[in-house]
Amino acid sequence: MSFFSKLFGFNSEPAAQPVEQPQTDEELIGNVQKMMLLMEVKRQAELYGDTDTVHAVLNMTYDGPMPEQQPDGSYSRIYELQDYNIAGINYRENVAAYLGDFEGYLKPDPENEHDPNAIAVYAYDGHHLGFVPAACTDYIRSLGRSFQLPITGTITQEHDDIEDRYYFEGTFFIYVLNR
Repeated sequence: MSFFSKLFGFNSEPAAQPVEQPQTDEELIGNVQKMMLLMEVKRQAELYGDTDTVHAVLNMTYDGPMPEQQPDGSYSRIYELQDYNIAGINYRENVAAYLGDFEGYLKPDPENEHDPNAIAVYAYDGHHLGFVPAACTDYIRSLGRSFQLPITGTITQEHDDIEDRYYFEGTFFIYVLNR
């Protein structure tokens, strides 16, 4: 059964039973509005790399937050931006090549000798930049998003005046579905 067939409650298969009464104008308008909201959910999910939500919309199993249509015709965002520090960034090699803004992804690291629950932070080209802080890995996994989870981030080089040394600080950002 197609997406639209599920949404509008009709079947393109030959009817073996009596055909249901056509929808009222109000029911049809309500279904069209629901379809528009679901298509906006799908658009936002695609924009933020949330393939699980895209599949849920297409399979008619999506039960998350719905956007609201604004007076100007736009829709409210159903994703919020969250930021996390990149742990262990000063133990990685060649981090200076990624100073400034970067794009990348998160990927589980079950072979990690210190923490089998670790999630690694990678730049778009596969360079390992560090890890999701250990205290945040269960939450990141609970989002139900498929890995490799796309991220953006920023890396800066700082100076410690007391110890007279340079070090890196990194932050990555992900959009999370408001629940």
